[in-house]
Amino acid sequence: MTEPARTYLVINPGPVFGPGARVVICSSAPAGSVVDRVVDGHPVRVLLTDTPLPAYGNVFAAELQEYL
Repeated sequence: MTEPARTYLVINPGPVFGPGARVVICSSAPAGSVVDRVVDGHPVRVLLTDTPLPAYGNVFAAELQEYL
């Protein structure tokens, strides 16, 4: 069964996108997965977590893992 898509906010966007950048992705991959995405022309690898970010509503934390 396919998981419903979740919204993720990248909590460490600075190394690629600069300080203050807000990078949001959606994915139906389960938490703990590492997914490849292209964001603003930058190929990146992102770790999806189960950590909720209540200040942003129904959003979870994601972390940049690798800059491709």
